[in-house]
Amino acid sequence: MALWSSALVLYLHILSFMLTYAAVAAEYALLRGPTDAATVRSLGTADLVYGIAAVGVFVTGAVQVLYFGKGFAYYMQSPVLWTKVGLFTLVGVASVYPTLTFLRWQAELDGEDVPVQNLLGLSIPPRAAPRNGRLRSTVGLELGLLTLLPLLGSALHYGLG
Repeated sequence: MALWSSALVLYLHILSFMLTYAAVAAEYALLRGPTDAATVRSLGTADLVYGIAAVGVFVTGAVQVLYFGKGFAYYMQSPVLWTKVGLFTLVGVASVYPTLTFLRWQAELDGEDVPVQNLLGLSIPPRAAPRNGRLRSTVGLELGLLTLLPLLGSALHYGLG
């Protein structure tokens, strides 16, 4: 029974990662075109899927470390695990700017008056602003970092590093 539980948690971890990657890839593709109302709503949906799936990755990864796999002590001393956690955290931090931008754009569509700066001090461009290369570059960085995570997961599985 424990093997099936471990397999199920690992399956959910991988599925959550795939959803996370697909959502960020969708954001990246959507940012290639104009930011009309339909695109803004799609970006909001993709970002919501990303957020939920990323929580799934974190939770299932924590369950895997705490209850399954090679044991808690092994994972805690593994530089590969900490590199993986660090990259995942970096993706999460990088995603703040796109998420706040998408929320601002959504609020503009809903007719709300939105300040240019938020509580974090980030300058969030309005939807009508010229194409924001920094936004697409940030989402592209997220994709690049996410691409490394399966490699680190494989290295961790095989006891490398």
